[in-house]
Amino acid sequence: MNRALCQVIGCGPAALGLPVAADRTGELSRLLGEGVRFLDRSPDPMALSRLRFPFLIDANSVGGDFIAGVRRDGVFARTLAGRAGRALRKHHDRQVPLSLVGEFMNDLSRAVEEVLGGFRYGADVRSVHRNTDGSWTSVDRFGSELVTSESVVLATGGLEDTGRIANLYGIAGSRLLGSAELLSGRFHEAAEVLRKGGRISIVGGSHSGFATAELLLRLFGKSVPPGGIALIHRGIALSYESLTEAQSVIPDAAQRLEVCQESGMVNRFHGLRAGPRELCLRTLQGREQRLALYETGSAAARRALSEAGLVVHSAGYRPREVHLYDERGERIPLGGAAGAVDDRCRLVDGELRAVPGVFGLGLGYARSDAWGRRRVGINAFHGEDAERIVSEVLARVAV
Repeated sequence: MNRALCQVIGCGPAALGLPVAADRTGELSRLLGEGVRFLDRSPDPMALSRLRFPFLIDANSVGGDFIAGVRRDGVFARTLAGRAGRALRKHHDRQVPLSLVGEFMNDLSRAVEEVLGGFRYGADVRSVHRNTDGSWTSVDRFGSELVTSESVVLATGGLEDTGRIANLYGIAGSRLLGSAELLSGRFHEAAEVLRKGGRISIVGGSHSGFATAELLLRLFGKSVPPGGIALIHRGIALSYESLTEAQSVIPDAAQRLEVCQESGMVNRFHGLRAGPRELCLRTLQGREQRLALYETGSAAARRALSEAGLVVHSAGYRPREVHLYDERGERIPLGGAAGAVDDRCRLVDGELRAVPGVFGLGLGYARSDAWGRRRVGINAFHGEDAERIVSEVLARVAV
């Protein structure tokens, strides 16, 4: 069994932010010297590479957001010179295809692996146990101990909680599909429903919900009847470059406007951009009849869900959980929603106290902003979030 300063569970896009941030802050050599191990449940690099943004839509961020964390003269600078890196630099101020982002993340992953000496594949971590000396040991699904470390970073990603939606609205599993599956190319259920004259309902008004609707409209075009796709939402937010822009084009004066203190952007992390934004505006203005928008809980929304031949879940993610146990072998209850972290990216327990030495990063463990919204984005995961974790992990060396 290996001993290290830190083990990172999950090698997806967010996890790559840790070495990227360490390089940017000049701490990479120290982090490597103290010892860091990356573990992933994928059987090999090829399988892992297929999981990085396999979606047939554009990102909700501009190209520059995905490369902003990479130090231009640092260890990973060569990834910026590759095909994907050059394209992201060229389109730094425009939305880009997620497939291009996936290509860049795979280039970055290979560079990180070279520096680290490789990831540990086939490590399906199910639990992490605190030892009497305060260190943590990861255990796989067979009960085998993998790595013991002073700190643990959970970067295990997220799962669509389709079961919650199914139970909440009484939707049979045969009528329910996760948006990630559809956006990755699973279209046969949608095609069959529309062929028979049925309708499709999408639960969720975020980028993935509108991107799903946009993709379906593009694929099936005139075969979608008026109102053939319904989108059920809890409120709609558009992204704006500034408050001035928002006040000049906002379609609904009651819409909530949240101004990012860092960038001046309005609704920076959750507002709709590019194609999904334009689709939303066309629908609100009555120029797109094939898509209908209904608020959650309304009679129209309930009817759309009950009558739909297919319901697509686009209502967010829950973390791919790894259970934590204390030195007595008792389960550590996590606070708030699963995956809750504090402002230093530390996991919190049932009493909202930081669990010493355990951090969360990425989609399943996103930090909240001043409005309580989760900061989901590579620029956040590779930026301030990763820097905070690297600083905390290295601070434990002297503890």
